[in-house]
Amino acid sequence: MEDRLIRETRRVGSARYTKRVRRQQLFAKGILWMAAGITITILVSVIGYIVIRGFISDLRQEQPVINHKKVEVSLNGQGERRIVFIAHNGLRVRDLTMKEIVDLFTGKTRDWALTGQDIKVRILSHTPDSELGNLFYSRVVELSEKGKYARTRIFVRDDKEMIESIARTPGSIGYITLENQYLLAEKKIKTIPVYNISLVVNEEVLKFKDNIKLRFISSDQVEQIFSGKVQNWQEVGGIDLPIQLISFSPGMHLAGEFNDFLGGEKSMISSRAHFVGSKDELFNALEQNPGSIGYCYYMDALQYSKKQMLGVEHREVSWNLNLPFLIERPRKAGRVGGISTIIYNTVLMILLTLFCSAPIGIGAALHLTEYAKQGRLMSILRISTETLAGIPSIIFGLFGYIFFVSFLKLGIGLLSGVLTITIMILPTIIRTSEEAFKAVPMSYREGSLSLGASKWQTLKGVVIPAATPGILTGIILGIGRAVGETAALLFTLGSSYEPAGSLSASARVLSVHLYILVKEGISFERAFATGTILIVIVLLVNLSTTKLIGRMNKLKG
Repeated sequence: MEDRLIRETRRVGSARYTKRVRRQQLFAKGILWMAAGITITILVSVIGYIVIRGFISDLRQEQPVINHKKVEVSLNGQGERRIVFIAHNGLRVRDLTMKEIVDLFTGKTRDWALTGQDIKVRILSHTPDSELGNLFYSRVVELSEKGKYARTRIFVRDDKEMIESIARTPGSIGYITLENQYLLAEKKIKTIPVYNISLVVNEEVLKFKDNIKLRFISSDQVEQIFSGKVQNWQEVGGIDLPIQLISFSPGMHLAGEFNDFLGGEKSMISSRAHFVGSKDELFNALEQNPGSIGYCYYMDALQYSKKQMLGVEHREVSWNLNLPFLIERPRKAGRVGGISTIIYNTVLMILLTLFCSAPIGIGAALHLTEYAKQGRLMSILRISTETLAGIPSIIFGLFGYIFFVSFLKLGIGLLSGVLTITIMILPTIIRTSEEAFKAVPMSYREGSLSLGASKWQTLKGVVIPAATPGILTGIILGIGRAVGETAALLFTLGSSYEPAGSLSASARVLSVHLYILVKEGISFERAFATGTILIVIVLLVNLSTTKLIGRMNKLKG
């Protein structure tokens, strides 16, 4: 009886112990899975965001016109005299604001940097003594800040000559009457839709008051204001002031255009709006009613009062990373063009760095593991190597500048940068290679030596091939650090985006280019595209090396 009770007690205790161990194992697995999941989520989120922004541009800009474009542009303000802007087919322009049109025709904008192209602007206009040329000058050019055409203007007699001139003139832009738009079918010329309607408000709306100043509103807020859903400027980030709507009469051409923007076939403007019949009445009503808002053509707003224009946020989603960005040469500090020469400089730097660092790093690791006597000196060397691997890259940059650039007088260029990066990644290659050699079983060495091979033959034919996967892993880590390095290269490599023609030439690589784009505020969209290319290069190196390691392991059986 007592034996049976003892056995039962042991069985129950064993079951309780087993359940407790299982609970502990499940809890530990849960913690590990959660930690792994959080880590993977963070990495995927960061890399995914950069890659998405690299491929897709999502620009949000304040513009003096609403987000509504039309091919035809009214010159007289009533819609009777309308023109169409046309441009050479080689330009990558999709649309323009009326402000950009004015800047182009008056010479304020002299190149097509806004399209990412390094092409000079050539403007064409009808002769000033013609009816259309005179009207265009008085309504567009004369009302601008400069008040005169750009020096590069070319005058033509009629629409037919305008079309022929633009077709054969790269970088050219001009205009024709809407009635003659059918002539474009015979030529490879593109029409340019134009954003032309501006919001104008009473000056009280834009005043700085109680630490609040309204600069711009979104397109959705414009719709909410004119539909009557928003009735106080405080609701859209402005001061506490009731909104008074002013609109043109429903039968007028401009009222129809604005209603198209609001998105309705019938009038979408609130019935409590005050309706006017001309632009003079509009600006008189704005002046007399605090908190009032209306709309008009951009040139009318410029003519009456530029200070009364309310900006509108434009959102433009387009492809960011495209073929021209990859194959074109950069221009104007990277503002226009692509990154082809920068990719070339990056690949060249990687190859030269590997040529210098891989033999030295592998040779040093081989000596430390196979030839050097293990003692205090070797321990100090290993500690020093590990310490160097963790030193910030800016320290290597300062050393490279002092030693290679100044002392050896190599100058800022490709050679100084490569030597600096080589010193920086050597500790990583040495440590990983050393561990790879140590991981080779001693039986491999003993078997080779027992067959009569010398020590060098054993190392060359047995140890090094067996340690190759580990060595390649160290080289991958070194490449990853070299590709993404910026601080060390700023002091030694230089920043010229021309292709490096010699070892002494200054050369800009992708990491430095990305840094300059962000630091100088040139273009965040181009910075994201450059970062995506960097990620792709590192990914390709890792995948190719992993595939090579797998193939080598298969060959070894």
